[in-house]
Amino acid sequence: MKGIYYKTPMNFETIVSKKDAEKISIDHSISQQIFLISTTAMGECKFDETFGTEIWEMDFDLLKSDNTLKEFIAGSMKKSISMHEKRLLLEDVEVIVVDYNFGSMGKRKMKKRVVISVRGQVLETNRPFFFQNSFFVGPLSY
Repeated sequence: MKGIYYKTPMNFETIVSKKDAEKISIDHSISQQIFLISTTAMGECKFDETFGTEIWEMDFDLLKSDNTLKEFIAGSMKKSISMHEKRLLLEDVEVIVVDYNFGSMGKRKMKKRVVISVRGQVLETNRPFFFQNSFFVGPLSY
């Protein structure tokens, strides 16, 4: 079934009712895989304990500087994408870390917002690829 990619999460109701599952492009499929890699903790996937990133190992480590965080996350993402996404020729992973205030007037609740950008080339089509997503880490609140 080379060249056929399916949207995740799958809608099993359509499959049970004997309809075709929703198909997507290779770019979208690679984006889904990178998102899954970035949001999975190392060792969380029982059939492949190398799947995921080490990002979540340091979710509560508030002593690291933003530059250290950026380097750590970029390195972990590069390693995991290279290992688990063979359809992409990885060129660069860029990470931006900014403080974000969730609090209200009387209370500050700070978290670090991590923006990950992935650039590469889709091997099957030789087209450029770009993925960007963000998430929050760190439970800092005061």
